[in-house]
Amino acid sequence: MPTGNASAIIEEIKKLEQEFGGHLGVMAKNLATGEVVAYRADERFPTASAIKFPVMTAFFHLVDQKKIDPQEKVVLHDRDKKQGSGILQLLSEGSSLTLLDAVRLMITLSDNTATNLVLDRLSDTHDGRMSVVNDFMVTQGLKNTRILNRLYSVETKKLTPEGIRYGIGVATPEDMVMLLESLFKGTLADSSSCKVMLEILKQQSYREMIPRFLPDHACTYLDVANKTGGVNETKVDVGLVFSDKVNYTIAIFVDKHPDHREGPENQAVLLAANVSRAIWNHFTGMTGYHDRKVISDHVDWNALPGGNWVIWRSTAAPFPHKDRVNGFTTSNGTIYPYNPHYADSSITVFIPDGFKESPEGSNVIVHFHGHMNDNMGVLEQFGMPQALLAQKINALLVLPQGPYRARDSFGGKMEDEGGLRRLVEDVLTTMKREKVVKSTSLRHVLVTAHSGGYRPAAISLEKGGLSDKITDVFLFDALYGQHEYFRNWLERSRGNLYGAYTDHLVDESTAFEKATSGEPKARLHFAPTRVDHNAVVQEFFGLWLNQLGRDWKTE
Repeated sequence: MPTGNASAIIEEIKKLEQEFGGHLGVMAKNLATGEVVAYRADERFPTASAIKFPVMTAFFHLVDQKKIDPQEKVVLHDRDKKQGSGILQLLSEGSSLTLLDAVRLMITLSDNTATNLVLDRLSDTHDGRMSVVNDFMVTQGLKNTRILNRLYSVETKKLTPEGIRYGIGVATPEDMVMLLESLFKGTLADSSSCKVMLEILKQQSYREMIPRFLPDHACTYLDVANKTGGVNETKVDVGLVFSDKVNYTIAIFVDKHPDHREGPENQAVLLAANVSRAIWNHFTGMTGYHDRKVISDHVDWNALPGGNWVIWRSTAAPFPHKDRVNGFTTSNGTIYPYNPHYADSSITVFIPDGFKESPEGSNVIVHFHGHMNDNMGVLEQFGMPQALLAQKINALLVLPQGPYRARDSFGGKMEDEGGLRRLVEDVLTTMKREKVVKSTSLRHVLVTAHSGGYRPAAISLEKGGLSDKITDVFLFDALYGQHEYFRNWLERSRGNLYGAYTDHLVDESTAFEKATSGEPKARLHFAPTRVDHNAVVQEFFGLWLNQLGRDWKTE
């Protein structure tokens, strides 16, 4: 349900336009309720490459009429490459591809050469090609959407007011929403053609605008089927958003923007991304803007004696999380804003030299850090990689980012059902992609926690989805609560629970020991220590690693 009335979201959109600059037009429609958000929705804007979406619809209209075979081969000639741009320019004279593949390249990579190959197949003449697209738009009830020229074709450009003002195409947000809604309903073409078009749009490579700030971490599923456009002062994104929370169509046009820089930090691009999130918030009742989608498959490698550590960003990391989009205020009034404390989605992994996956899979150690720390701080401070090497442990050490330098034990996605399983699956998938392992099979898991990391560790044992794989648990001055989860795991598993505690956790730890009886008591290994709270990891990690079975050792 929306959190405010129509005027509130329009005021928010105006505020964003003032903040980021440019001339903005927007329309969005909730496909379940019919609610519309419109701001300059009937105003005409340049489309740039977003006009390729109408071209695709006209193409499939001809496919449905059996006038075009999508599997027909087209041959690439040098003249095609001279009048276009994109990946096809890299291919040799005489290369061939199907028309359907050209359509895919036209949408997913916005390849201009591919677009011209598609356009050229629509009719024998330039005017005829334009008419095929534009006449189809009229049949769909679109009043202002027109393709005006072939891509990079100066000789066919017309010196009409539209041609001069709008370049290759013109449309309104209202028109694009109408066209997208017809695609959603399956009435734009045959049902099979609509399905193909949706799948192509979902494969879009350019995600800097509509999808950029949408909170996929807060959704069971979230897909965006979109087509972007951009040239000089114009930035456009039109698409359909599908999620378990809301389905809607949206069109965002930014024109006359002075920022001509290329890249995701262009202010017009950021305006579109923020407007997209504002509309999402309005339709869902959520808040916040900066759940930024990041590149999760870029892995940074760093060598050190005895191994390598890598870092990347992942949607399976504990944060961002819906319960901290507005930050966190402690009981004593300390405020931890979302950025930077809950915006870090990094995962760090140490890979010791000589690490090998067994036929059963890989061993993984997951460590949850404590208050006022971060995963890189753990890597630096506590000697955990050194302990793995000294004890000849054959495992990947995983350090997910928790609350960044905050006094907060919240575990983020580790508190969601199956959170630990998704984290480990992402680690193994990434390691396979980086050629560290050959499979994503998992052998054993060791869960460790320091200080405030007790909570994600405990909840991961209870509902993380890997309890049958966890052989041991290490608690470094960390038994602050969640006793029932630690006891449940100890009683239903055959694993060992190790714990070291300083004076301030004597009562908690001794009470847990006294309450443990029978066979599980033999697998409970608690010890008091006089070392400083922040030295417990260094003191006990290597000692306990040495107690692990042969399955964990390199020898």
